[in-house]
Amino acid sequence: MNRLNIKKLGVIVNTVAGAGGSFIENVASSAISKFKESHIIRPHLLVRREATIAAAADLASRVDAILVVGGDGTMSDVAFSLFKAGAATPILGVGGGSTNAGPLITVRSQEIDRLDPSAFSVQEVGGILASLNGEGIGLGFNDVVLGDTVLTTVEGRVVQVNASEFMKGRKKPSHPTRSGTTDSEVLIKRRGESPVSILIHKGVFGQFFAAPLEKRYLGKGLAGGTSLAAALGLPAGIAITSEPLVNFSIGAEELLLMEPIITKTSSIREADNVVVTGIREGTCLNVDGNPLALLGPGDEVQMCYVPAAAKAMKLVKETD
Repeated sequence: MNRLNIKKLGVIVNTVAGAGGSFIENVASSAISKFKESHIIRPHLLVRREATIAAAADLASRVDAILVVGGDGTMSDVAFSLFKAGAATPILGVGGGSTNAGPLITVRSQEIDRLDPSAFSVQEVGGILASLNGEGIGLGFNDVVLGDTVLTTVEGRVVQVNASEFMKGRKKPSHPTRSGTTDSEVLIKRRGESPVSILIHKGVFGQFFAAPLEKRYLGKGLAGGTSLAAALGLPAGIAITSEPLVNFSIGAEELLLMEPIITKTSSIREADNVVVTGIREGTCLNVDGNPLALLGPGDEVQMCYVPAAAKAMKLVKETD
């Protein structure tokens, strides 16, 4: 891992992440104040994914690093932009969103005091490249999910809202429903000297997940096949559930009374391509919490693991 001298620092702030407004601006100001020796370049941004992606691509060749203030979805958008541009610009992520669980997060909003411009190293991070009908549309470092709800913050609380409405700028609380149909298929297309297509699932399913694997899966038998995959050095896995697994709209007692949720897991390697078809109308392709596209039965979603999808800045004491 290489130390980084930050002479020029780009800044991208998602002003509606998490609690939004003055909270996010205060977080951004506090983070920027730590880089007194750096020349700061902060473009004026509209609150749109397209604007974030364009700004990141523009900054990539002009700065030594990009400070991103927002949630996992904002980090993912910036990383996807840099990936498409073929840029190696590292991301310094300050988590101010609803979950802030991804590997691109350097510090969370309450940890700003830990930022030290002289104490960073750069780490390559793998991710899941999600494509829709043959066109790449996002990179997931937490997960890529097929479902009809997303998590967001409303009045300081994390709530589950309808993904379709969220894409229109509205936060409408919603219960998740099944994303698969009787015609759904999940295939792994394995390349190599003898290419093969493996049918992993056919028929109705609750939700679908694809995610890079991390050390936290090691030894955790409850994680099923992903625990074994991580132990064997495989980089990613998929999970298909019989019912929606991400469901913040129910309470503990209701959960205890539910029928058991059945989960199928399968491991994937770098050369594999996961293909999902027959998706229920209204299902959303969510990448790191970002609803990117509404899907229907005629759509084909493809996913593959990219080993060095982004470069993340880490505090040296976390990586040494």
